[in-house]
Amino acid sequence: MQGRDREIQDLLSRREFQKADVLIQQRMQEQPNSADSHYFVGMFHYFQGQLGKTVESLKRALAIDPHHTDAAICLSVLFNDVGKYDEARRVFELANQSVSRKPGDPNTEVDKKFAVKHLELADLYFRYRRYDEAIDEYATAAGLDPMTPEIRIRLAKAYAKKGFLSRAMQELQSLKRERPDYTPASLQLGLLHYSQGNVLDAELEWEMVARQDPGNREAIAYLEMAKRARKG
Repeated sequence: MQGRDREIQDLLSRREFQKADVLIQQRMQEQPNSADSHYFVGMFHYFQGQLGKTVESLKRALAIDPHHTDAAICLSVLFNDVGKYDEARRVFELANQSVSRKPGDPNTEVDKKFAVKHLELADLYFRYRRYDEAIDEYATAAGLDPMTPEIRIRLAKAYAKKGFLSRAMQELQSLKRERPDYTPASLQLGLLHYSQGNVLDAELEWEMVARQDPGNREAIAYLEMAKRARKG
């Protein structure tokens, strides 16, 4: 079954809809009460531009499996696209909260899967300049997957966009202390300093990166930018 599911996904991504439809219909006949079956039907309708049928199929998938994360995030995206932001968030939160866990079991793989979905939703909110929601989603993703520092970089960017510059700097400084070899934190911290006119502090961050990674093109470019700013 997993092999066929991957084939359906590949066919949809390659826009070979007739072939995908045959496999999806076979799956529906064999497993009509499967959340995945309805999810694939929804994706097929989505690629056909049939949004009403897409929503209907995704809702059926979630009715069968309330924590079907792929269906939840797709439905959330659709609701966001039509401006139903609160409904989008409600759908995803319901899926997230429904994950069953044993006491004391961190369920790392499930956490990572949900972290990815929270990150996708956060990026969507960020794109639409809904920074409060983006911050909440980035923070949740970071809590679920603390081993992926890029999430905290995005969280800091959302703080900065919201105007919470001190919070953004604190997040990046904390990340630097925890992972001193993670140069993107210093690069971003330098950009925050630079945006506030603190060219010297920005240069210190970028020089640190250049020492750690002499071939880092971003650090070199930023240092050149700072040099020109001082001359100007």
